[in-house]
Amino acid sequence: MQQIAASRPLLVLLPGLDGIGKSFRQFSLAMQPATDTSIVTYPVDQALDYGELETLARGLLPKERPFFLLAESFSGPIAARIAADPPRALIGTVFCATFVKNPYPMLAWAAPFAGLFPFKSLPRWVRAPLMWGSSTPSHAPPRAERATTAVDAAVLRHRIATVLAVDETAALAKIMLPTLIIGARSDRVIPRAATIHMTRTLPQARHVELDGPHLLLQTRPAICATIITEFMTESVLGMGAQIA
Repeated sequence: MQQIAASRPLLVLLPGLDGIGKSFRQFSLAMQPATDTSIVTYPVDQALDYGELETLARGLLPKERPFFLLAESFSGPIAARIAADPPRALIGTVFCATFVKNPYPMLAWAAPFAGLFPFKSLPRWVRAPLMWGSSTPSHAPPRAERATTAVDAAVLRHRIATVLAVDETAALAKIMLPTLIIGARSDRVIPRAATIHMTRTLPQARHVELDGPHLLLQTRPAICATIITEFMTESVLGMGAQIA
């Protein structure tokens, strides 16, 4: 591995299904003053597959400043692909409430029909327990409920179809950089089996389970920030550098 100049690493965030990352605000604040964060956003009007999104994300990553990559939910396969063939400045990767292969294997047959899924028209009382673990829709984290409104419905359906067909297990197994896998004990979106698959595929990764729903970064920003900051610090020290 090439030596990376010591400086305060950046934390680059890869968003969930909405691809916008507006709901990262509270988590980003919680990461201060340990480090700065930057969000990679995906087009709201283009139906891109995982390979195309990887290319897009790689083009937006820091070229010189050391950084960590954090993938939430939908973006797990993208982070796995990038970390398997890492850019020079990448120090480590965090996977949060996510997956690297179709987390719903029994629904793989439905991928061609995902275009019919009425995601944006689901009532709030259906989305609430799934996304933020509350039977009360008004308890949605700030901006979480509005995150998908700006995204074309066809794009959301296409992303669901890509989830049902993806398998980046081989990419995950190639990762040599420090890796942290965070699971949510009350996740009603991503089955626990998806996390178990990741930890078995990459047994050297650090694994942490937190109480909370699928949107861990939004509902438990402080504890997530603490765990991720500790991971980043230890990873940098392990490379013989220090976080400024």
